[in-house]
Amino acid sequence: MSKTSTLRFRLSLKKPSFNGLPNFIPRHKASSSQSSTSSTSSIKLETSSEPQCITTFQVYVHKDDPQISEGAIDARNNFQHLLPDVDYRPHSAGPYGNFFSICWPDSKMERVKLGTEIIETLWLYDDVIEDVPHSGALEAHARVRDSLVGKPAKVNSKSHIASLFKDFGERITRMDKEGAPRVIGSLKSYLDNYDSQKTPFDTIEEYTEFRRVNVGFGIMESFMQWTLDIHLDGTEVELSRDYYLSSGRVMGLTNDLYSWNVERTESADRQWNAVPIIMKQHNMTEGDATVFLRGLIVYHEQQTRRLGLELLKRTGDSPNMVKYVNAMGLMLGGNCFWSSTCPRYNPGP
Repeated sequence: MSKTSTLRFRLSLKKPSFNGLPNFIPRHKASSSQSSTSSTSSIKLETSSEPQCITTFQVYVHKDDPQISEGAIDARNNFQHLLPDVDYRPHSAGPYGNFFSICWPDSKMERVKLGTEIIETLWLYDDVIEDVPHSGALEAHARVRDSLVGKPAKVNSKSHIASLFKDFGERITRMDKEGAPRVIGSLKSYLDNYDSQKTPFDTIEEYTEFRRVNVGFGIMESFMQWTLDIHLDGTEVELSRDYYLSSGRVMGLTNDLYSWNVERTESADRQWNAVPIIMKQHNMTEGDATVFLRGLIVYHEQQTRRLGLELLKRTGDSPNMVKYVNAMGLMLGGNCFWSSTCPRYNPGP
């Protein structure tokens, strides 16, 4: 993994103030919306109904959630046909809608459905690969990466798994030739970096920068653009770089907060959750470390809002950038709300 700069900060125990930090999500009437980001209507979800959800962003769900959820069902059926004896955790399903319907609520339905199938397949793959030794995992990642661009693989158990990904690149390209290279590139980059760190991290600052990549934020952001036909150009990508990085920190740490519910009882040879790192670094109990992590997420949400405002000012509220910042806020809010309620991270008794 390439070296990244470490974010240094002080976490104040003072209640954060959001005065002067605008809400980047367009105002909507009642419980449904006609967003400027798309011709589709999305449905507002009240985050106050779930007190464990800490996001400061608004949350919506795609009106075509049932059709989008079929993408997840297709992924699970394909995986279970190939590996029928594997016990899978619940994935993108949730009590308020599919994860991707909530993260990309104003996007084109057909693209969200395909994105759902692809990333659900990656999640299922992640469950299987968790128990594979590090060297074997790297080999499997390489086979999956090659399958995205149609490279043939030698026939063995790892190539059978890779076969699940073999037509995704072509299907993305058929829908949008212009945006396909960036989406496929983000998938390949994720697989390149996923298992690149072999040792635990000593500080939450170092870990946060790794987790931003490892959580799959690059995939989520690239699909967010692709499903909305945003396509930032080179200048816009450079201008939005700090905003992009800050958003990734929010997503990575948010995932850790809620996934700790199930990960805390699991043993693993790679430490990929912020809670034990905070416990060790600051000599905290598990309970105090989770409180610390909650505050850290709110801090990074504030930073993301501030950077979004600055980005819009620098670009003169260009329609493309307004669309991008609005969509990012919805994705971060949706990720938090879904994570705080989904069976994947909140299993029943």
